Amino acid sequence: MANNFNVTVQDDPKPPMPFSMIEGMMPMYPMIAMLGFLMVLIAVVVGYLQLAPAELDFFADAKAVREGADVGSSFVNGNVSRHLIEAWVPSFKLLGLGLGLMAINMALGIIAKRLRLMGKVVNAHMPENLRPAIPEIPKKVKVMQMLAMMGVMTLVITFIVSLVMMGVASSYWDNSIANTLNPAQAGSELLTQLGTLSSYNAWLAPLRIVGMGMLFTGILIALSVIIYNLRVQSELLVDFTRRAEKR
Repeated sequence: MANNFNVTVQDDPKPPMPFSMIEGMMPMYPMIAMLGFLMVLIAVVVGYLQLAPAELDFFADAKAVREGADVGSSFVNGNVSRHLIEAWVPSFKLLGLGLGLMAINMALGIIAKRLRLMGKVVNAHMPENLRPAIPEIPKKVKVMQMLAMMGVMTLVITFIVSLVMMGVASSYWDNSIANTLNPAQAGSELLTQLGTLSSYNAWLAPLRIVGMGMLFTGILIALSVIIYNLRVQSELLVDFTRRAEKR
């Protein structure tokens, strides 16, 4: 039972796991939003301070010179650096954006819960014989919560895969292009690594978009729940007024 504005209202039943855990995390949305913002800011800084110089190092001379450079040269080191950064920064950046979207989901969820509580407080002030029944919690609330968590988990998975691909990228690109990579034969480890690097982004990039889509869908559902709460409360007040006037 919760006491609000000198009236006692009935608490909603505690949801089962994992929904209870999700609702327990909802008040943390400012910290999650800040973490997401910091991750995006880190991605911008890494791009400016590391990726841009690596690109300049690699493209500092003619193609024949940079492709014929040996391991340990500034050309090979720059080539390795730019491919490593390109492997993890996009997933890291979208994970930061995803955390920001999850924070919006949480904030909207808190607004919906408080609107429901306000409706209960108003309901408790009505005469008992005219008091309408409290509507059930919409089932789409759980859908919104699951979409938000699944969206972030999808982005976390894509980031972990990107970290794994960093090892493959480092092993492949830390070689002379003209002397080692270009002469690689069919079935060699180098061509296997190249195939892995060339193919993983074909499914990883769409998977990141799927995760973002889940988060945006969760936001839309949360907004629809808020609209539902406002509409239902308005209808109940109108119905209460009509029945009170008839007495």
